Amino acid sequence: MNDKTIVSVHGYAGDADQVRLLMPYYRHHQCPVYIVSPTDSPLDLRKVPGMGLKYIHAGLRAYVGQVSLDRQKLQMQELLKLKGYDFFLMNDSDSVCLSPELPRYLYDEDVLWSNVVSDEMHKREDPKYPWPRLAFQPPYFCSRKILEGLVEVADSIPADPQTPFIDWCMMSWAVGGKVPWKNFPTNQGVSCPTKNYEPGKKHMGDMVRYHGAILLHSVKTMDALQVAAWSRVEWKRAHRQKRH
Repeated sequence: MNDKTIVSVHGYAGDADQVRLLMPYYRHHQCPVYIVSPTDSPLDLRKVPGMGLKYIHAGLRAYVGQVSLDRQKLQMQELLKLKGYDFFLMNDSDSVCLSPELPRYLYDEDVLWSNVVSDEMHKREDPKYPWPRLAFQPPYFCSRKILEGLVEVADSIPADPQTPFIDWCMMSWAVGGKVPWKNFPTNQGVSCPTKNYEPGKKHMGDMVRYHGAILLHSVKTMDALQVAAWSRVEWKRAHRQKRH
């Protein structure tokens, strides 16, 4: 299951409780799990017994801006140094895959997979804005070849002053580097805010329960995780009933 795959979880020291909350869903893939964090804000779970985690520290802490994009590139470079693995499931500290076995289509098509969302909420004054009006949100899944393509072009594409976010850079690196990309199928991925936002929590729960979504962002709180986990149980129960 999930052969030659690394699971990485990207965050900073302040994400420790959040990552502990989601840890069963990072470990259930039965792959090596790497905790990836900035050098100046390391995310360390070694005090928790039995975790069996590995650690990467690269880049500097920054929520947005060029420093955050540089960190993303440096951390992906560190992942590429890990030999013997051909595929990478890269999570932010608030993204997760609910299924232990990753979908086969992720491996069968050599593209950058992500939750592709619109960025039309940002008003662009420049009529010659050169990029698709999209953002690529986690989790990300790709092969070593795709990851190499993203890293190769990263330094040539500076942060956009209006949207200096990692979900923008992942889009621009793919498009600018001519790296093939795809959105998760509409019944598989969902990306929306859920923290202190009941409509988002309900939407995510409905996508999991009625459509079988498994690749989720953003899950920051226990109540959001409970909604997602219970909705997954309900979907599996209904799915089993339909097979009989």
